[in-house]
Amino acid sequence: MHKNIILLVLFLTFTHAVMAVDLANGERINKNCAFCHGIYGQGATGRLSPRLAGMPEFYLRKSIADYISGKRINPTMMQTSGLAQMRQQDIEDVIAYLSSLEIARDQHFNIPQRTPGNPENGEELYMDDCKTCHATNGMGKEKKEAPQLAGQHPEYLFQSIQMFKGRAREHADDPDDETFDDYSDQEVLDMIAFTTTLDDALVVPGERFIPPRPMAARPPVTMPPAVPLPPRPVPGGGLRITDITQTVAQMELKPGVTREDAVQAMLSKAVELNLRLVGSQEVSAELESRGVETPFLAIYQFCNPMDARTMIINNPIFASYMPCRISMVEDAQGKLWLMMLNLDMLINSQLLPQEVVDTAIKVNRQMLDIMVAGATGEF
Repeated sequence: MHKNIILLVLFLTFTHAVMAVDLANGERINKNCAFCHGIYGQGATGRLSPRLAGMPEFYLRKSIADYISGKRINPTMMQTSGLAQMRQQDIEDVIAYLSSLEIARDQHFNIPQRTPGNPENGEELYMDDCKTCHATNGMGKEKKEAPQLAGQHPEYLFQSIQMFKGRAREHADDPDDETFDDYSDQEVLDMIAFTTTLDDALVVPGERFIPPRPMAARPPVTMPPAVPLPPRPVPGGGLRITDITQTVAQMELKPGVTREDAVQAMLSKAVELNLRLVGSQEVSAELESRGVETPFLAIYQFCNPMDARTMIINNPIFASYMPCRISMVEDAQGKLWLMMLNLDMLINSQLLPQEVVDTAIKVNRQMLDIMVAGATGEF
């Protein structure tokens, strides 16, 4: 296992330089990432949607290697992103695309201080324990394999430090690292309050972020060849996004998962996420009761009333997409699929208030969690 991880890291480290990077392909692949990280990689408040936009390529590459190898674990992300099945070219394309998104120059994307921490106290802690690897300005250092902290969401940073303290994640690739062991929660909040000030220096007054288009490929640079990595199958085939204006996501049920298994798993996951099942329509059962033969079709509707309120206060048109629906559909070959609307794709044409974007990303992520539970029969 250790040898395989080394080969994987070497593969992801060296192969990226032999390829011409296709940013247009990276933008297309990012539509899967956008469910949880936002269409511009901006991330959202909360523990599960870190900012990816503008992150250095070396760190995105390392993170992907860790997820593929199993060193870091996020079943929903692996299922929906299809990382384990991607060609290395695709991985390099989406890394280059995300890294190219310079959203930090736009005040709209500036991360405000929203933690109950003292940035003055936090600065002292940061300069003592963090600047050596993450740099004084929080932009990270490649030679230390340390990511950029400036512009990262504070809730995600807090969760990461708690995981480092509990040894659920390795800090600095050292399972015995003790950097944060003696930090109190308040000291962690103080330090994070300071890091949220670091992206202020990146803002260019009056500049508005515009996604780069067209996206030309960068010329290849010759590097030694690497050992190819065999693809790993994703249970149920992973997430697919249709070409109908990129607004519908679908996922096939894993072999062996019955309709009943899928429904029970979805309902259980919804309860765990504090979402209510506010309606269901057994469409095929109704048609069969009328003597009409039809493929299986059922629709399940989930809602968090407060999230719905946030969306419609901003724009009543969002009521058309509330409550959120997951359909179970049988195709012509008898395979069962789960399908849902991609809310983030429906609002990507304008920069909405951060609260609305955060809500859309959270709803997408929760619906993906439910869909993955149904497709795999696990929750």
